[in-house]
Amino acid sequence: LLIYPKINASFNVVDDLMLFYVGAEGNLEQNTYYDFANENPFVSPRLTIAPTDKQYDLFAGLKGKLTNNISYNIRGSYVNERNKALFKSNEYANSTMKEGYTLGNSFEVVYDDMKTLSFFGELKADLSEKVSLGINGTFNSYTNDIQKEAWNLPAIKLDSKIDFNITEKWYAGANVFFVGERKEEQSYMTSLVIDPRVVINLAGYFDVNAHVGFKYSEKLTAFLRANNITNQNYQKWLNYPVQGLQVVLGANYKFDF
Repeated sequence: LLIYPKINASFNVVDDLMLFYVGAEGNLEQNTYYDFANENPFVSPRLTIAPTDKQYDLFAGLKGKLTNNISYNIRGSYVNERNKALFKSNEYANSTMKEGYTLGNSFEVVYDDMKTLSFFGELKADLSEKVSLGINGTFNSYTNDIQKEAWNLPAIKLDSKIDFNITEKWYAGANVFFVGERKEEQSYMTSLVIDPRVVINLAGYFDVNAHVGFKYSEKLTAFLRANNITNQNYQKWLNYPVQGLQVVLGANYKFDF
């Protein structure tokens, strides 16, 4: 029998300009292989699947408007989780019977009891009827009980986007995000001998994307997208650098069934 809190309260400090809110929530999160593979497509086919017991998430914040066109949200939280799932690179299999995913090229899921202190801030602005802007940032501090580090979890994440409605037919937008440094553990194989696993730092990275589109009709839309415009070959996951500059030209058509 598991019991979780679900308490929310708010107080209007200054009309629509400032609202203070506070709460406590919890949940039993049913992890699945499908969810893990969607987040990290390089997981091995053999994973230990277990639920995450989010015992409580205590949070408090302020939200409201700075002006009629600019809104904000500031939030701090403290989360206590049992069996928090973490992605960690698999060791190189030191045996003659090797599968394709045992060559140090896949990820396992390990679990740890973790506490996370988090701060989140967000600004949204409607600069005009045709231009909207948003920016947010999250700062996390992790405390582990078993694992050496909070594997593959960044301390800093920043995200910003801007959207333009140029005309009734034309639209465009851009997105810039930053993910901070993450910790991983890797073993090295030299002269057929596997060295002990060492903790390494995966460098943080920026990514810049943009798009433009044309709405020919309610059903047909053409678009042009440019991803990773700065052509960075950063590693989102250990030993898997992302593709460089990508340009995609395409169209969407909505069928009316």
